[in-house]
Amino acid sequence: MRIIKVQLDFNITKKVHSLYHSFFNNPPEGVEYLKSEFIGINEKNYSNLGKVYKKIVKSLPFINKFHQKINDLLRKDSKSDLIHFTFHFGNTKKSCVVDYETAFSFIDVNERENKRLKRKVIRRLNKKNVKYLMPIHKDALKSFRLFFGDKVKKPQEIVYPTIFIPPEFRKRVKKKNQVVFVSTSNIVNDRVFLIKGGLETISTFERLSKKYSMWEFIILGKVPKYLEKKFPKNMTFKESVPREEMWDIFNQSKIFVQPCYQAPAMAFLEAMWFKLPIVTYNCWGNNEYVDESNGIIIHPKEINHINKYNSPDYSESTLNKIRKNYEENSRNIENAIEKLIKNRKLREKLGNDGFKRVSTGKFSIDKKNERLRRIYIESLK
Repeated sequence: MRIIKVQLDFNITKKVHSLYHSFFNNPPEGVEYLKSEFIGINEKNYSNLGKVYKKIVKSLPFINKFHQKINDLLRKDSKSDLIHFTFHFGNTKKSCVVDYETAFSFIDVNERENKRLKRKVIRRLNKKNVKYLMPIHKDALKSFRLFFGDKVKKPQEIVYPTIFIPPEFRKRVKKKNQVVFVSTSNIVNDRVFLIKGGLETISTFERLSKKYSMWEFIILGKVPKYLEKKFPKNMTFKESVPREEMWDIFNQSKIFVQPCYQAPAMAFLEAMWFKLPIVTYNCWGNNEYVDESNGIIIHPKEINHINKYNSPDYSESTLNKIRKNYEENSRNIENAIEKLIKNRKLREKLGNDGFKRVSTGKFSIDKKNERLRRIYIESLK
């Protein structure tokens, strides 16, 4: 069997996102993945160069417009058969495929009304060497079609993100009375915390911890300074933990909560691997991962964060709506968690359904690899 060499292209100043770990660890049969390398940049100097680059962009914002051109200029030729661009669209003469989260993986969201730039992107997308476009879910595809209309004549196929948790990390253990919420380990302000539903979750956990003293409520990730105060003893805060430690906490827990305003994908998938029922919002992309069969999906108060191109857009006024509505929304989250606390059979039923989705269903490695292998082969014909 001929080995297809696929070059995964990540932005110079960005680390490999966790959703691509399974590409390297569990590639499709007959596919070898290579990571793009760049002239003058390696693992030793990556961190320092990244910091310098961020400082330059901060002082000279216009430099950011040339970010992709810099990537393309410095990218080395790896002798691969195909380039797979990840959440961005680079320039190459090789055959390539592109995965994306919204239409703004192809054009800066701040340039959305720039008609000249939009026409240029459409011409590039219609080039002969661009073979396939791969939205990560239905809302991503909807965003693309609303923004570009029918101007791009390329085949598209949804390829869902996947993750694989090795069996040694999900050994059968006696579950503890634990409810876990995940924010982010690298937050620099409260924006991401708000988008993840952190404000309403802490409020919910504080009330539930007083009602259910035999349960522990765990918050993984950084919490904004203004929220720091004395909480009940059965509320645990862990600012940053290694992934393996997080998996250990998941494995021992009974319920996963993340009432986010857009699909985080990876956190949901990890929760499913550990058979955790999921509590989240019925917001952009979420209902493709969570429904009544594997969790409880809540309708939050409307914050109008989805723009006319079906893409999440968080202005300061939108974030203020999250702050304003958090208490009312937290009551619905509280009811959902309480329902799961009181019903062991429901927890197990929802958890088992989620596990099926990631182990053998549409979020499984096998399903993803089957699609990717076919897409790569067709792209090289």
